[in-house]
Amino acid sequence: MSGRMQVISALQRVETARVPIGEIGGGYTDVIIKALLGADYQIGSDAAFQNHLKVRQLLGADIVGARVLGPPVEVIGIHEDWRTDIYSDFWGACYTQPPDATVQLVTPIANTPAELEAWQAPDVSKFDKSLIHRWKTDTDFFVLATLNAGFDLGYELLGFERFMMWTIQARKVMHAYFEKLIQTNLKLALMSVEAGADGILIADDLAFNTGTFVDPDYLRSDYLPLLKGMVSEIKKTGVPVFLHSDGDLRSIIPDLIDCNIDVLQSCDPNANMDIPALKQEYGRDLVFMGNIDVDLLASGTVAAVENTTRNLIRAARHGGGFILSTSNVVASYCKTENVRAMYAVAHKELT
Repeated sequence: MSGRMQVISALQRVETARVPIGEIGGGYTDVIIKALLGADYQIGSDAAFQNHLKVRQLLGADIVGARVLGPPVEVIGIHEDWRTDIYSDFWGACYTQPPDATVQLVTPIANTPAELEAWQAPDVSKFDKSLIHRWKTDTDFFVLATLNAGFDLGYELLGFERFMMWTIQARKVMHAYFEKLIQTNLKLALMSVEAGADGILIADDLAFNTGTFVDPDYLRSDYLPLLKGMVSEIKKTGVPVFLHSDGDLRSIIPDLIDCNIDVLQSCDPNANMDIPALKQEYGRDLVFMGNIDVDLLASGTVAAVENTTRNLIRAARHGGGFILSTSNVVASYCKTENVRAMYAVAHKELT
């Protein structure tokens, strides 16, 4: 059975001989791909496609994540403290990548609510959708097109503290901001479907490990209705919608079901998101994807990874509705032997 059909079967609640497995987004950092492929790692104009193809074939993945591609980021200066490039992205924010640290926002898209109210989302009409089309026509992976919505992207473009303050101080402005971001990402979703995507993944972190970033009632009144409208428009095309969010989402899972989400991805065990338990309570309405702790892949033993993966599959596989993956993506700091072990167990654990 092809990878595409493995995932479709899970979505249809059909239990197959083995559970489908794969990652969202890019799935595997280049560090991991290089380590897994060794001498087969390519360099050249088509290297990115070929390396991502080979690593999925090597591991036996069923999914490929891809995006419609916008213009490349533009380097606009050098950070005076870190001496690293400052680059401007498609949305208009500026960032830098400090040594041994996560990406840092340098300049937000707005410094005041008035500036945010005047901000206009950029034009996506010239985005390139050929990569999605190539994955669909040249492979039998389930092509999961990745994009954003309004919440996660919203605070990335403003900075988290500013974003959180304005949800209280400038509520109407923030609502309009969410609408702009969602409408722009909806255009990207429809372009992705036109290019051949089998599903749409909305990456939209909403929570910490202990609960949602903001009061669930705020999400219900000001944000989730907009997300629901976005999902509804996507699903008119006939493709399923996946939602990725880290953190403990249990307080809003019924609301996500009301948004007509098909698949909830991440399900981080460190955030009390246990897939067997969630599936028992919500499995009629949601497919669950994830549940393998990235930190386990980074610091655990092969035996621990094998046991955890095996136990999860046996507890979650019955009746379909489950896709195995990490709780995020395969990060650079993961051990390659643990990554191999996780995928190998998925292919050994047969009905």
